[in-house]
Amino acid sequence: MISVRLALLQDAAAITTIHRSLIPRWERITAEGSRMPLDYESLSLFERWQHGGVWMSIETCAVHLNRLLAGSGIPLVAEVEGEVRAMAELYESFEPPPFGHHLELSVIAVHAEHQGEGLGTALLKYIQEMGRLMKCERITVSHGEAGEFYEKRRFRQTHSGRGVRISPQMGRVFYQAAELTDRSPNQIKGWYMPFGRYRSSRQEWDRLFPQDWAAGIPELLNPQSAHVKMTVTGGQSAILYAREADEIDCEPGDMHLACWSARPLTGQLFAAIRDWAFRSGHHRLISFMMDADLNLVGAEAQHADYTQKFYEAGVT
Repeated sequence: MISVRLALLQDAAAITTIHRSLIPRWERITAEGSRMPLDYESLSLFERWQHGGVWMSIETCAVHLNRLLAGSGIPLVAEVEGEVRAMAELYESFEPPPFGHHLELSVIAVHAEHQGEGLGTALLKYIQEMGRLMKCERITVSHGEAGEFYEKRRFRQTHSGRGVRISPQMGRVFYQAAELTDRSPNQIKGWYMPFGRYRSSRQEWDRLFPQDWAAGIPELLNPQSAHVKMTVTGGQSAILYAREADEIDCEPGDMHLACWSARPLTGQLFAAIRDWAFRSGHHRLISFMMDADLNLVGAEAQHADYTQKFYEAGVT
């Protein structure tokens, strides 16, 4: 008999065990970029994090669970006779169409030894009932790697997106840019997210301040970053977050860009972003856009190989 419930802080060890079971090989990435096989206990917190994020260590998992339970998201577990065998992570987000008021299924993981036992299906049924009670319009999955799994459970692919690389450029546009001091997610409720929406808008907001979730891991706190509140002539308001890119193929000065805006992306806002990046000395902006919005930036954005498929299901 499978039961689903809200995860608690004392579930951190069981949740970490679930995610660890899905890693076939533990490695250390050397300074030269080669991979050295090592046992789990020999790896630092950051090296474990490199294998799959906050869920890879009890320490980081506990910090993340605490943040979710404090209101940023919703963690769930599925158990059989008191044994936690699967988990999920959700974010409630309010965005303009086509997403609207929705529950984003950010993570769903089943222990490697208990796959095929209906745990994932039980979690999805519970999540859809949650969405109905919360009066959400839909359940979404913004990085549907296991498309067949979702399609068999009445999810459908609705959108797609891809990585983009943007060259900064001085522009003839008037705007004001100041440091963002308000850390409340309420200020982006109902806003668009034209750049950097790998997951839901609400979840992406949680990435802005790593000092809140990095659990004291210096490697996650050191990258250069900028938090900017921008107002463009004509009354367009936006919030930008740029952080130093760390992919192997990146160059010095490359920055990841996330952007929230009160209105849809305009040519003026795009020009202001490029001008701000140019004056800030950034070499290149790396981001993500919905395929349907790529025409808004035209040839000014180079398409990258990275792509995502987005799925959704109703809550009735």
